[in-house]
Amino acid sequence: MGILYRKQPFNENMFQPCPMLDNPDCLPQMVETSGTVSTDYQSPEDVEHLCEKTTLYAENWKATADELWKTEKK
Repeated sequence: MGILYRKQPFNENMFQPCPMLDNPDCLPQMVETSGTVSTDYQSPEDVEHLCEKTTLYAENWKATADELWKTEKK
């Protein structure tokens, strides 16, 4: 079974399911563990650089997602 499936869920909050957008620390770990490399040979992008672009989004979304999750669990 692939690493993606073994790591799921990436967050106990189901409003934060994505390993790149919602949990940007997860994707680099999976890439490192699996040895995955960029397939874009003209403009390769390091996974750390890619996920840095989503960190602010994840931080901003977390409070809202947490509040929604609390409401949903009631």
